[in-house]
Amino acid sequence: MRFEPAQIGVALINAEPAQAARDRQSLARLGFASVHAFPDYQEARRYLPEPSIHLVLVADQTGGLTGFECARMLKRDPELKDKAVVMVSSDGRRERVMRAIAAGCGGYVLRPYQLETFARHLKAAWESSRPDEESQALLDEGKRLAFTGHFGEAVRVLSQVATGENEAVEWFNKGLEHLRIQEFGQAIVCFNKALAANTLFAEAYRGLAYAHKGQGDLEKHLDCLKRSADILAMQDKLQELKELFVEILTHDPKAVNPYNTLGVRLRRSGDLSGALHAYTRALDLTPDDENLHYNIAKAYQHASRLDSAASHLRRALEIRPDFHEAGALLATLPHEGKTQA
Repeated sequence: MRFEPAQIGVALINAEPAQAARDRQSLARLGFASVHAFPDYQEARRYLPEPSIHLVLVADQTGGLTGFECARMLKRDPELKDKAVVMVSSDGRRERVMRAIAAGCGGYVLRPYQLETFARHLKAAWESSRPDEESQALLDEGKRLAFTGHFGEAVRVLSQVATGENEAVEWFNKGLEHLRIQEFGQAIVCFNKALAANTLFAEAYRGLAYAHKGQGDLEKHLDCLKRSADILAMQDKLQELKELFVEILTHDPKAVNPYNTLGVRLRRSGDLSGALHAYTRALDLTPDDENLHYNIAKAYQHASRLDSAASHLRRALEIRPDFHEAGALLATLPHEGKTQA
């Protein structure tokens, strides 16, 4: 579905009637024909699952919730998380924008706004939150074939989507980097694209599961269901990482390498795969940081990947020969670690 305002339903959630009226008037001038206003999230929640609602505008105050809390609830609700959410706020402070991004907002409009600026943000939020048209068309066609009993054709079409490359992590990494250097608009677009890519893949695997079941292949049916669940779990994980990264940047906005801090936090919480992912990003910024190599080695040690741990400890000692902690940890490792994958 292209960005055609007349075809896009909008929900306004704003406890301030005057602001809601101005936003509604602006939307009408832009061609949005279906606009519904609600004073709070609770009242809006009953209506938001409607398929006709595609875009949600959230104000600073939404009844008993702040705009951030409202956006977070929208994005954590399985029925609503695919809706494009834009915050319209009177506060443009850096910390506020970052909190909105962490909550899952796909756009941030500052009041008072020019109509052209308002339109540009809404269009960017809408377009970046949708899969590319070709992939979406294949997905829709595959699901139609599956639901009308043409299971073999459905498998062929949906496999074109599911067997491609899921670019979600790549887009997510780009979003983190834009966030680090305070390019908030670009960060929002990248996070939106990551979510759209992940959602597309999860839906493709769900469709394949239905088609394989129709063919009587229960093994492939269950495998595709698991793949879909794994993709959705990764989506939740990326959201958690984004929230933690924003917290780190908020407390230390001038951090030289916030990815290292993120890695340490994740390692201490037991998330070794997340820690190693963050450390890999950190190496791009400071490849000759002996403390970073030491932290990576500790993560690999906990993951029982001893050869990799030893390699990073040796690199830390090359950079700083008197790094006693690194030398002591290296001495505890067996001379021949386990074979690495």
